[in-house]
Amino acid sequence: MSTIRTRPAERGSAYVIVLLALVVLTILAMALAMVTRTEVQVGANERVANRTFYSADSGLGVAAAEALARGKYTPSTLILNEMETGDQTVADRVEVAPLVPVLTVRCDWCPANDDGVPEFWKVHHAATATAQRVSWNGGGDPPADARVHASKTLSAMFEFQPWPTPPVESIADPEALRKIKF
Repeated sequence: MSTIRTRPAERGSAYVIVLLALVVLTILAMALAMVTRTEVQVGANERVANRTFYSADSGLGVAAAEALARGKYTPSTLILNEMETGDQTVADRVEVAPLVPVLTVRCDWCPANDDGVPEFWKVHHAATATAQRVSWNGGGDPPADARVHASKTLSAMFEFQPWPTPPVESIADPEALRKIKF
């Protein structure tokens, strides 16, 4: 039977090598955990930003629908996607600037205009909606000082035809006109 002989200087070297390997693996595991945590946070932030973007888009759709259904050009504030999490309430607050007619052209395809007197028009409108993802304590509507997590502003142009002459009072308020962004 043969015996393995080691030099006295080599005793315990396997223990040191295993410890170094464990330290390296621990550092790699911690780095992977931090990268994963960061990626989860980025994904959550992107989800909030996308939700806010689509809330602003919904606000523009509501403004167009109000104009088409009721001829309403006034600004509005909408509360969308409201949910309660414990004592906090989270929602999207969407402020829609008034629909502003920017170009009115005679509607050439409208049979009512065949007599030469225009009754219907092709009207181009501008609209802007700003959505904010907000949270606050308690229920009800969000207060003015609610915490803002994300904000998106969208502008759009709508063309309606045939369309009656738009109301002049819709473009009379200079403060409302400042909210339109191109």
